[in-house]
Amino acid sequence: MTIPKWINPSRQAELVKLFVKSQGFCIFGHYPCKGEWQTTSTTVCSWGKFCSKPVGEGEPCRYKPEQGMPQVPCQSSTAVVNRWHCAYGDYPCYKPFECHFEIYADRLIRDWATDDRSIGIAKWQAERKILHSLGETKEPLRGRFSNISRDIVMAKQPSYYLQGLAINGVTFSPFAKVRIANSYVYLYIDLGDSLKAVSKNKRRKATRYGKPLPASVANSVATICNKAVGHYLNR
Repeated sequence: MTIPKWINPSRQAELVKLFVKSQGFCIFGHYPCKGEWQTTSTTVCSWGKFCSKPVGEGEPCRYKPEQGMPQVPCQSSTAVVNRWHCAYGDYPCYKPFECHFEIYADRLIRDWATDDRSIGIAKWQAERKILHSLGETKEPLRGRFSNISRDIVMAKQPSYYLQGLAINGVTFSPFAKVRIANSYVYLYIDLGDSLKAVSKNKRRKATRYGKPLPASVANSVATICNKAVGHYLNR
């Protein structure tokens, strides 16, 4: 019998912990599943963007079309979204039984498999780069930097480079992967509750696809990373 690649002791322990807590029902400890459907309506312009204040019919749309596309008169439509609201509180359940153990565990396993696949691709690309490298020097054509030029370049560099954001598969808390400037040292920094201000959809886009976060949240992440890197460099 082939063992799935996503299985490891920590993930198995997490699934057992979730099952013991939920007894196969809601992972938040609520039984039976109760709630109600909530309907929200959003105005969308003809370009598919959300429009809180659409202009009058027949007037030019206030959103500019993509390059090469003609400007069209404002045409708006209403998008209706139905979401399940848990009766026990504000829990991330968009459908009935969505947070029951079996459905939640399947979704968690898919996320683990996606993360492992991304790591495997990154490793393969790094190995491919090493295998195809000719070992040539990367120095400027006119020689090395002078001591003064090197000091100027180093002074302008940040103390670290943010490589990306991710979610811990065991604790479900967000963390940042950063590389210390001028080194091959990587730090994995726990971000705590800094991403709670953004929606689940935006957090997923930021961790999976590197989409930018709102300025206030990005500043909070930068502050946490600066403190962690400063502590590491001054230890």
